Amino acid sequence: MAALTYAAPTGPYPVGVRDGEVLDTAYPTLRPQDANGRRLMVRVWYPAQTDGRTRRPYLVDDEARSLRWLTEATGAPREWVDRLADVRTHGVAGAEPAGRGFPTLVFSHGAVGWVSQNTPLMEHLASHGYIVWSVAHPGEACGVRYPNGDTVRYDDAFNKTFLGTVADPHYLDRITGDVATRFALTPAFLDEHTMGPWSQRWVDDMRAVIDALETGMVSGAAADLAGAGDTARTGVFGMSFGAAAAASTAQQDHRVKAVVNLDGGQFLSDLLDTDIRVPLLHLATDMRVQLETMGFPPVTALDANEFFFEPLRTAGTRRDVHRLRMTDVSHLELTDLVLIPAHDRATVLPGGGKAEAQRTIDLVNAFIRAYFDAVLLGIDNRFPQPQMTEFPEVVPIDLAPVRTWALANTNPPTHPGT
Repeated sequence: MAALTYAAPTGPYPVGVRDGEVLDTAYPTLRPQDANGRRLMVRVWYPAQTDGRTRRPYLVDDEARSLRWLTEATGAPREWVDRLADVRTHGVAGAEPAGRGFPTLVFSHGAVGWVSQNTPLMEHLASHGYIVWSVAHPGEACGVRYPNGDTVRYDDAFNKTFLGTVADPHYLDRITGDVATRFALTPAFLDEHTMGPWSQRWVDDMRAVIDALETGMVSGAAADLAGAGDTARTGVFGMSFGAAAAASTAQQDHRVKAVVNLDGGQFLSDLLDTDIRVPLLHLATDMRVQLETMGFPPVTALDANEFFFEPLRTAGTRRDVHRLRMTDVSHLELTDLVLIPAHDRATVLPGGGKAEAQRTIDLVNAFIRAYFDAVLLGIDNRFPQPQMTEFPEVVPIDLAPVRTWALANTNPPTHPGT
């Protein structure tokens, strides 16, 4: 069986990778285990001086054990972990940094995800001059392995609540009803409801990491990289549940200058019917196809975030809020599971197996890097027109029906009741 591979990053810098830890004692706790401080494991990819050393395996030591908890939580085949374990990444563990002053990015993985779940993207960004920190959320990642070897498995309560959200009958109405019904039901899934408390905790995790980067409070091999980035040019991004947390982090933390939401639906009301504070790229998959593959009735929702990031009456018109949909890519194919052969993905992932692995990686890399280049570096690259020409399977999300409905209601409720 051939080993899984992906193309080397295209930037001028070799890529280094290190692990570290941040202890958060500042933000409110949610898990009893965090009462004396929440231990956040972080992995950082960065521009390095040389690529002459051995590339890091995708999984080292007992990291495979943590990733096997993903298969337990999601039902994915256990052999997928073994396939990923054979992957050679393009990062060099412990390589010397190429310098200082690079823009800073902070990433949040998906629910029961893992710290390295988007390694090709992290390496791509680092090779082009970004220092990228990925946060492992203890109790909500499938597993966390700290630099000293301690491990934490996902919490059953978190996973059951997450899976139960989609099973809620009101959730079905929220995505299959008319615009008024969908909007009226949205608050039942925000803030103190369902996943809201965990979403806010993930926002606090990302803020705690930014705090630590500013104050140099990172321990482990990554410690000397804490001050190497330019935190005045900080962007945040995430995938799925982590993407929602990233968007709310950008709204709540004025140090953040740009955000990418990679296929995540919001679980906090801070961005409902409201302008997001910074430019945003929302890169989504086609939820309709995937949910209908799972047996849901025809989906009428335009997008998971159709009521977020802008006022309803002007939804979809802000020029610095980019809402784009990828056809033929399923949700979990936006992680490194896309490296699994297509015929295997098709049998397990709803709507999966249509996307070619390297093209999907190239697509995500191209859009996210060009977006951060435009916003954080001020490069006039005409984003996103060149990327949409190269990847015509990416199309704009049209929110005209939301605007039409909002304008037809002279006083649509800004915060509808539950």
